[in-house]
Amino acid sequence: MASLETKTSSGCETTSGLRVVEIPFDELTPEFESRWAQLETNSVEGNAFLSPHFVIPAVNHLDGAYDQKPLILAVESADGSELLAVGLFEVSRNSRLLPMTHLQSWRCEHTLFDGLLVDKQNGADALAALFEWLSKQGRRWQGVAFTDRSADGELNNMLETAAATTNATWFEDWTRERAIISIDEVPEDCLQTLYSKNRRRTFRRAEKQLAKCGDVTFSYAGREDRAEHDVQAFLELEAMGWKGEEGTALLSSPGSEKFCRELATRLAAEKNLVIYQCLVDSVPVASAFNMRSANDLFCFKIGWNPEFASGSPGILNELHFLQSTRQNLADIRLADSCSKVGSYVEDVWPWKRRLTTGVFTTTRTGTLAASAMTQLKRLKRMLKKA
Repeated sequence: MASLETKTSSGCETTSGLRVVEIPFDELTPEFESRWAQLETNSVEGNAFLSPHFVIPAVNHLDGAYDQKPLILAVESADGSELLAVGLFEVSRNSRLLPMTHLQSWRCEHTLFDGLLVDKQNGADALAALFEWLSKQGRRWQGVAFTDRSADGELNNMLETAAATTNATWFEDWTRERAIISIDEVPEDCLQTLYSKNRRRTFRRAEKQLAKCGDVTFSYAGREDRAEHDVQAFLELEAMGWKGEEGTALLSSPGSEKFCRELATRLAAEKNLVIYQCLVDSVPVASAFNMRSANDLFCFKIGWNPEFASGSPGILNELHFLQSTRQNLADIRLADSCSKVGSYVEDVWPWKRRLTTGVFTTTRTGTLAASAMTQLKRLKRMLKKA
């Protein structure tokens, strides 16, 4: 990965009067971090993976081969008093769609959602200023790429509108769907309304099987005064089974463990840590580590005890979490499963969000190059079918 080319953190004003500021990660100040966290709270679309509470522990503790720390692009008011948009990027010399130098959204090994944090009140102006600024960076970058950003929400519409003001073009590499809970659509009786008779029978059979092991309860955890205890229980469950055997559990790496513990501490202090547990005789046998961001919730990691596999505690935990959201998370817009395609969560959470991966080309040269690569991809697909 190439060395990061940056400017100083001085701002560059746009025609709207807003400033776009480049901030190397090592130049972060406590004052900016505080404004960044406040922007997340007021963002059009929540994104816990762009939160300072996630990014800072990730950069400080994870052992991934990151040649580049994230470059922060921030859009501010003219006097610098208001933070209106934030994105985290690194420089890419080449990609499947754009074989030219461009910005790529920064991701660590645990990043599961992409995009920008954008202020609800001034987001449209902020994004217009950002694309205006990007269109003038042709000597440095030909576009800006994202992986798995939302494709069907308000932020997507705002991005496309802002891009059009400078003739920036979105070239999609791929799209996919991911299971979510749409909180305002959760019915009073989830079992009867959302699932077939066979699926209801499967859930009830699992509950009876788990009940043979002891008294089964479900509860919210992760309060600041108990966060350390609840996170320890989660980490131990997540390390059981195949994740521990393959060395991919958070406890398998000292850096990953430190990252998770600091992340949890930060989230709990802001009341943004939501751990949901399935317990047998008051002992956790399944645990889901969730992160709140603005009005959205992100289901980061799950763990369960394989000794109770016959009772499917992981599946039941997701089912009871879904059933609880109407009463306990009424101020949340959606809960994103952050799951892979084909995950069992898709059979429990029936709603979907569409994600898109690709690049906004911000110069004419970049657009021509991405257009050529897109046509080449289509030709290859045609030849495979022939």
